[in-house]
Amino acid sequence: MRRDTLLALGVLAAGWAATLWLVPFSDERVNDLFVYRQLAGPLLDGALPYRDAFLEYPPLAAPAIALPGLLGTGAEAFRASFAGWTLLLAAVCVLLTGALAARTGGSRRAALFTAAATPLLCGAMLRTHFDLAPVALTLLALLALCAGRARVGLALLGAGALTKGFPLLAAAPALAWVAARNGRREALAAAACLGAVLAAGCALALAASPSGSFDAVRFQLERPVQVESSSASLLTALDGLGLGQAAPVSSHRSDGLEHPAAGFVAAGSAALLVIVLALLAVAAARRPGARQLVIAALATGTAFAALGKVLSPQFLIWTLPLGALALAWREYALAAAVGVAALLTQVGFPARYFDLVAREPAALTLVAARDLVLLGVLGLALRALRRPEAAAARSPWPGRLRPPRSARRSARDPLRRSRTSPG
Repeated sequence: MRRDTLLALGVLAAGWAATLWLVPFSDERVNDLFVYRQLAGPLLDGALPYRDAFLEYPPLAAPAIALPGLLGTGAEAFRASFAGWTLLLAAVCVLLTGALAARTGGSRRAALFTAAATPLLCGAMLRTHFDLAPVALTLLALLALCAGRARVGLALLGAGALTKGFPLLAAAPALAWVAARNGRREALAAAACLGAVLAAGCALALAASPSGSFDAVRFQLERPVQVESSSASLLTALDGLGLGQAAPVSSHRSDGLEHPAAGFVAAGSAALLVIVLALLAVAAARRPGARQLVIAALATGTAFAALGKVLSPQFLIWTLPLGALALAWREYALAAAVGVAALLTQVGFPARYFDLVAREPAALTLVAARDLVLLGVLGLALRALRRPEAAAARSPWPGRLRPPRSARRSARDPLRRSRTSPG
């Protein structure tokens, strides 16, 4: 077990080196490091987020962004320290993915090595964004839930949501699962823990600056349909059919589209997202096994990426643990779909990003294909949720197809069993 872990971490380190020095994985011509660096400097000098420095993310994003700046906020120093910080987060995600595979009756080795190979699927965007921080918190929350610590798990999901909002969506299937497995009272207690963490984070933000906090919320709500989203692909198709013009617009630190039907399409996508979340929650409650919880919870991140009006390339980072675990469970179609979506994103970003902004047909087709694959991931996840949970995932020895050897010996030897039993 230790050997597999060390080898997987070695694979991860090699992949990380590729994102720093090996083309095409090292392509970072479009990244957020400049934005992070401009924020980290003032925060480390004592400025408060929302009041003294604009922060478009939830409050716990501030330490996740500023921490690497302790080693320097110059361009090269911050680039190197942020790469080291995200490598540490990636290692945590690899270990947590392996632990979840063992908990849910999958192959720990397959999960470890697949998660370790993610730098080759995503390239440099994995180390130039802080999205691995909320992913790690989400995986830790799921591990706590699988271990029977529902209140801790929901509190950790709250911490993840205060880092970047998408882990909050996982609370819907998680609470439905807890209610089905442990009863409504335990689900209410877990929901209270989630609410307490969220309330504390919101209180901190409001204490720093009420107006700045509301500006951050308004910033997200008023963003136009982003050029890489499924909604943008639909608006482009409407434009091609002569049903209104899709006009590029640059605002809110991203490139978007304006179209007469943009509001309607965004609202429809949001409604569809709510429906998908409800389906995932119902499926998790109907078959409340550990594997069903993990699939449903991780699929919510894919749902947000596939159906939200904004789809930044780094959102694909949220889907990677689902792909690694799917391979560990031998859900090969689901694992392949996640991998294809990540690869298509790497092919298009950042190398063809400006072709996309310029509305070049090849780039538009590539992004539309990726968005369709993400929708396919959702369909495959829902299909996987309908299957009976594997016997290994229901075992009192999570991650094993058979009981430990000591337990089998005790079962064969009644006298030995009586000698080793308490009392």
